[in-house]
Amino acid sequence: MKIFLKIFISLVLLISFLQASSLNVKAIQQNFYNNVIIKPLYAKYRKKSLVDKALKQRAKKFRIYNNYWKRAKKHLFKKSKYLASSQFLTLVDLSKQVLIVVLWDNEVKDFYPVGFDFISTGNIEREKEVTNGEDHYFKTPAGFFSIKSGWRSEGEMYRDNITMPYGKKDNYVFYFGEQKSIRYNTFDKNNTKITDPKKWKIINGKLKFAMHAHISGNSLGHPQSHGCIRMSSDLNVYLDNNLVFFKHLYDGKKWTHPYKKPPNNPTNYSLAGEFMLVLDKI
Repeated sequence: MKIFLKIFISLVLLISFLQASSLNVKAIQQNFYNNVIIKPLYAKYRKKSLVDKALKQRAKKFRIYNNYWKRAKKHLFKKSKYLASSQFLTLVDLSKQVLIVVLWDNEVKDFYPVGFDFISTGNIEREKEVTNGEDHYFKTPAGFFSIKSGWRSEGEMYRDNITMPYGKKDNYVFYFGEQKSIRYNTFDKNNTKITDPKKWKIINGKLKFAMHAHISGNSLGHPQSHGCIRMSSDLNVYLDNNLVFFKHLYDGKKWTHPYKKPPNNPTNYSLAGEFMLVLDKI
């Protein structure tokens, strides 16, 4: 485990990010690394050599370099006025198809990267697949969002016996409300499909914007969704148990919602958050 932690720090987060924090950032980072990255890799490959290879491939695809994090923090600091206490928040880079869990230390007034994972966001080019009556493919909206509500997945599965659109049973669906977005109009005035992409028009619309787990044959790290943010079940469980979006549902260590199920293993109560910053590019 010590070897894996060294790889984590050197390839993913870089120790220089830590500086002087009043919080135990390293322990929080290790928890993310163990549960979101290493645990699912061992479940998939089972051999250390294969896990090490997967980690190297992952690092080649994306790392949080110093210069990248400096640019990211410029965007985050513009929203720091909304953060009255130390807390988690998330940062989404649509161009890289990654979600970064971030920690705001209110005492030292600085942001720290906890870890990242690959996601899948809206692919408006897939509008060509849509037939009358089906859901449209929207661009995932950029902006600063606070969670509005949410629910737990029923674990429903499509007829292909592979796809679980909201992940496993009890994965939490984080809902950010109805948001403005854009999509292609691929139908003419007679509701006939337009087959020539040159004749498609970009139109404005509204997306019921959520972030949720998704299990299918499509890999994360590429735009695939109808506009929502898809993530792994492991990242979903981490966000759930670490209360990354549950500030409004906890009073100290007490879960306050009478009908929604609380996380199975809640922790970091004092760092509960509510915000997500989505950027087209960092």
